[in-house]
Amino acid sequence: MHNQKPILLNCFSRGGSTLLVSMLLSHPYVCNTAGETKKVFKAKTNWEPRHRKIKKRYLYDIPIRLLAGQDIFHTGWMAPRKPVSPYLQKYIDKILYKGRFHAMIPKHNLWQYENLQYTREELAKCRMLTKALDGLIFTVDMFREMYPDATFIALIRNGLAIAEGRHRRGHSIEKVAKEYNIIINRMLAYAEEMPNYNILRYEEMVNDPPVFLEKLYRICDLDLADVPKIRVESRPVMNKDGTHQRIAGEYDTQLFWYDSKELSQLVKPDINENQIKNLSLADREKFLAIAGESMEKLGYSVKAHL
Repeated sequence: MHNQKPILLNCFSRGGSTLLVSMLLSHPYVCNTAGETKKVFKAKTNWEPRHRKIKKRYLYDIPIRLLAGQDIFHTGWMAPRKPVSPYLQKYIDKILYKGRFHAMIPKHNLWQYENLQYTREELAKCRMLTKALDGLIFTVDMFREMYPDATFIALIRNGLAIAEGRHRRGHSIEKVAKEYNIIINRMLAYAEEMPNYNILRYEEMVNDPPVFLEKLYRICDLDLADVPKIRVESRPVMNKDGTHQRIAGEYDTQLFWYDSKELSQLVKPDINENQIKNLSLADREKFLAIAGESMEKLGYSVKAHL
């Protein structure tokens, strides 16, 4: 395989994974592969030229679906994937590897350090990072066969906060709760089966970012001494009154660089609380009736939200 010792993330949509990705991409020997896993294979990015989107559709997406007999990279498909052939595995690996060069833009792989850009030669040697959302939890079986040397990281979060973020964007509470159950149970099963599958908490990341960063780098076998500053992507976060505010910057994907000790000033530990308050009691009850057991497996209090 072209990719050696990749770092593969399993996360939820609206699960707060942007900061996790930023922490990892701050390391000069870790690079992204053209965005989220789905966007590597499907024409869903807004920064790529039209010819690249056409190429993705006709050389990546459609051929892979035909050869696999399934839509492997469909995030909304909450079901196990059938095994794929060694030939298709190599093709997928090659696409993931080449994605790093297509993503030499500020949001992804332009900057090795704050004021130093990657060369193609340096980028070629980096460990690949890719983020699989929602139903792509079921690609773990394929990826662990392809990459026995991979580090898998699952980012879990209070399900009610995830539900608020997705419900605000038009998803039903019932749908989000059912998907939360499926994904959490797969994460827990993989953590039992695989010594290289690690579960980390969003709440630990925002409560004490420097400590979380050290733990994350240990798991990934990365040296924090190689990282003079942490890159942070500008994103709006919710205040107590339900309004949104940017800690820094004016638009999404704008990058800033900070000392790791400054990270605590850039995140809001009460973000879960602020989002959950935005859900009605009826919606909280509806979510917990379906996904409350999964929440309790993770140690989240159900009664505190009723």
